[in-house]
Amino acid sequence: MASVVSRLHKKGLINPPDWLPVNIHYEAVIGSVAYGVSEDFSDMDVYGFCIPKKDMIFPHLRGEIPGFGRQIKRFEQYQQHHINDKDVGKEYDLTIYNIVKYFQLCMDNNPNMIDSLFVPDNCVLSITRIGNIVRENRKEFLHKGSWHKFKGYAYSSLHKAENRTHEGLDKLMTFERQNDIPHQVSLVDINKYLNEEPSHESLSKLTIGSVYEYKRLYERVLKSSSRAEKVKFTNGVDRKFLYHTVRLTSEVEQILTEGDLDLQRNREQLKAIRRGEMTHEECRQWFSSKEKELEKLYNTSKLQHSPDEDRIKSILLNCLEEHYGTLDNCIVDPGRAVQALREVQEVLNRNKNLL
Repeated sequence: MASVVSRLHKKGLINPPDWLPVNIHYEAVIGSVAYGVSEDFSDMDVYGFCIPKKDMIFPHLRGEIPGFGRQIKRFEQYQQHHINDKDVGKEYDLTIYNIVKYFQLCMDNNPNMIDSLFVPDNCVLSITRIGNIVRENRKEFLHKGSWHKFKGYAYSSLHKAENRTHEGLDKLMTFERQNDIPHQVSLVDINKYLNEEPSHESLSKLTIGSVYEYKRLYERVLKSSSRAEKVKFTNGVDRKFLYHTVRLTSEVEQILTEGDLDLQRNREQLKAIRRGEMTHEECRQWFSSKEKELEKLYNTSKLQHSPDEDRIKSILLNCLEEHYGTLDNCIVDPGRAVQALREVQEVLNRNKNLL
């Protein structure tokens, strides 16, 4: 499968480092499509990893001593957002990590990274042999620390759902309450009224000057965020963040219970939240109850308590060796060095009478 970054680069739509497009090993789309709540592939949030030049991974190869003198900035990630590919009718947000940082974030059980690694097969946009090695070993990254990470993200999503962060939305909704205008009134309704077309009757109570003031407030809010109107329609609660609260909680329950993750298992509940079939309060109560259950599950889960760093490091080195061909002069294996010294000492001991 051709890399998305490579294709966009050839079209001149993005400007990554010159070496990057041909060194990408994994790209996956995350978000609502991966969670099974949407079939719209027009907005693509793409995560993946690449392997940079050898001396970026092993800086001692160019004579750099970490912590001493001039430190050369090493590549960690490439990001570019809102890339509109008009030929295919898609808009991309790209985040491609250095494989080392990607492994570290996955080992930390960062929810976005774990999601990118466990997406369904149809959400994998490009993958190489090295990408397959990582994906086949994805369960190795999971551990009980996921509960703390995912819970923190779930709390953050719940906070965002309950606190209107869209610029000017509070002011717009206050205007509606003061003038007895339902929150379901849209900008389309306002424009129809000003064009003397049938519209929401509540607008007829306003002076023409107030209608224009209402329109100005409305346009300012929509300029700050395309989602603001949907949030206003639901009385200021952002259902997107409500469903993320439930999604994250359900995902970590799977991890603690099974040591595995199916991103689409809970899709019907998530769809219901997006449709408004679960109220804000119902979602809050669900989360509160589930949190108590998961605290107990955390204590009884048979999942490893923390990541097996040696095992994950072995997978990482395997990937690097597959990519570079050899890791000669790149790393020193302390175990192998100690064993060699022991073997030398044994030879000396056996032959000390000859010395």
